[in-house]
Formats: sequence, C-alpha cells, structure tokens
Amino acid sequence: MPRSIKPESRTNDQNEDLPPEAHMTNISLAERRFLLYSVLTLALSLAAGTAAAKVSGVCGNCHTMHNSQDGAAVAHSGDGAGWAADGSFNAGAASESPIGYLLISDCVGCHSATSDQTIVQLGENRIPIVMNTAQYPTKPLAGGNFYQVSRGETYDGYGHNVYGISEIDGTLTSAPGNNRCGNAESCHNTLAVAPAGGNDYRGGCQGCHYSVYHHKDSTPYLADNTPYRFLTSHDERFGAWVEGVEHASWEHPDDTTLTEHNFYKGVDRNPNDGAESLELKQSNSISSYCAGCHNLFHSNAGIGINTWLRHPTDIALPEDGEYAQYNPVTAYEVQSPVAWVNPATPQRDEAIVMCLSCHRVHGSEHPDILRWDYSQIIAGEANEDGCFVCHTTKD
Repeated sequence: MPRSIKPESRTNDQNEDLPPEAHMTNISLAERRFLLYSVLTLALSLAAGTAAAKVSGVCGNCHTMHNSQDGAAVAHSGDGAGWAADGSFNAGAASESPIGYLLISDCVGCHSATSDQTIVQLGENRIPIVMNTAQYPTKPLAGGNFYQVSRGETYDGYGHNVYGISEIDGTLTSAPGNNRCGNAESCHNTLAVAPAGGNDYRGGCQGCHYSVYHHKDSTPYLADNTPYRFLTSHDERFGAWVEGVEHASWEHPDDTTLTEHNFYKGVDRNPNDGAESLELKQSNSISSYCAGCHNLFHSNAGIGINTWLRHPTDIALPEDGEYAQYNPVTAYEVQSPVAWVNPATPQRDEAIVMCLSCHRVHGSEHPDILRWDYSQIIAGEANEDGCFVCHTTKD
C-alpha cells in the first residue's frame, strides 16, 4: 500500500481545507513517482487475475501456527497421508514436530490423495495430485503419478525415486546417463535422500522443483521471476530456469484439448554440438533441465543411421517422410507431446522431440516411465498410439 504522504508546511487542520490539487502540489517528485508506481502495481495485479500456481484463501488450509488443535497434532505426513474425497486431510502419521514453513504436511503429503482424484478443490484453490495412495489414478496429470514406484523395489523403473515416496533405487547407483559431479546426497545421483548439505537442503521434490513460490503466479516467461512449474537449479542466479506455458488444469484429461495443453520450451541443437552445449541457462528448455542429471543421453553421438544407439532428442521433428503425417500444430497428441522453440507461438518447423515425448516425469503405469506400454508397440500391426504417432508408416 502507498505510504502516508504529509505536506510539511501546514497543520492537519489546515490541510483538510485544501482542495485535492493543492495537496498534490505539496508532494515531491519522488513521492509522486512512488504513488504512481503503487497505483500501477495494484492495477496490474488486479488485471492479471489468479494463476494456477498462486495460492490464496484461508491460511489454515496449508499452515498451522503451533501444530496443535483440540489437544492433537495438526501436521500429518508419511505413508498414506493425503487429501480425502471430501477435502479433509488425513491418514499418514501425526507429526509431533512442526514441519518447515509451518505447513500441515510436506510436499508429498500436500500433493497426495487417498482417493482417485488428481485435482483437489480446496476453497478457491486447486491442488494438483501427483501421488495417489490407493491405486494408479484413472486420470493422471501431465507428469504422471508416483503410485507405482511407491510400491517397492520391484517397481523402481516406473518412476523417479523421490524422498518420502520410495527408497533409493535398488539397482541404479546414480541417475541413468549421469557423469556430472555429485556426492552421495547429490540430486544428480538420487532424489530419494533427505534434504542435507550435499543437496543444498533440497532433497526429494525440491531436487527438481528447486525454487518453490506458492504465493506467486507461475507465468510463462518469468514476468514475476517465477519459472515454469518452479523448475530451476542451483545456477538460477545465472538464468538457469525452465520456460513454458502451463495448462490451467495440468493436462487433466477432462480439460485437455488439441489447443489446451502444456506448451514446453524446446531447442533444436546443432548436430555438431555435444551434451554440454545444452545448458539450461542458455536454452531454458525442458530437455536441458533433464540433461542436468541425464546428460549422456543428450549427446549427439550414436544417433545417426550407421551408429544407431539411442533415440535422438532436442531435434526438430522432420516435416517430410513418415513424420509429415503428424502435425502437432493442428493435431497435437498429448500422449506423444513435442516442445516448441517458442511455446507462445507454435510453428510446425519448430516442433522439437524432447524427453517428455516418450517419458512421464514423475511416474508411469509402464516400465521406464514411458507414456505407453512399449511391449505392445509392434511394427506391422495397426496401431496409431505411442511410437506410431510420429513413425506413422511403421504400424
């Protein structure tokens, strides 16, 4: 709010008799600028409305001042904690110790549900659910769901192993494709360890959602310094964040259409560039963020016809041959999404193959966090799903 401005040359009684324009003449230039800035800020905030990521409403929906109500602890976390279908927060275990930021639960608990729903309506706010405790949801959001990977070592390949959801991967000792720095606590090795000095005290969810601002809008291009889905790194001060245009309902199947979905930022890399060229602070793309831990999968080595070792990523989807039949501008497939050089104005020649074209982020109901059952993608059999969305002549 603007601060109180008082002319110095008159008493309060005298000032009350002055017309409005006389008051303004006694305000200094600096004070006028401050007042104008305050008015403009208020006007812009009212015009902007409320974005999906900005939390408002009753503070008690998320916070507890003393972690005590009616003689019982308010905060709950641990196995099974989450939102019930009636909007109450239950299950898990009562936390006798307060949770950081005076929250009623941790990140995992607040974004979990004990029902099948994947968006919880809480007053005027909606909470995206990424972990359903009973079963894999029938309508998962864009990032998928952690349910399968939470079931134990047998399901390690079904999602990212995250602290508070699953244990450290029983087979892998580091993130696949990682050869970067990293100690035992580093997010480059695993997200399944507690926050500690080795991961900048951002283990688990904050290993990826590094800078969480639940009281800011999640805007497309850092209009208020909030990155896409809070995806930043410890190099954020150098511009290492992700850009994109977020779907208002996080791609909930009931609200997703050919034109209403996430628009990811992509980059078409020079074939002569190596993995290190895909720097987050240079491209701000979703794949460059993945490359922070899986950088060897982003090398241009081994993606040619004669050295076919892995599927290429960070390249433009060809416009000729079998790929000509998939135009994501006019017939976007959420099951096989592409990124865009400019997410705000998608162009066919700027459609980019990215990590999320094949994989979910959080977890999947299929192995290798894939978007579809790879064992059912059979060449020569009529099928328009999965790989055949792009490879249209191979089914």
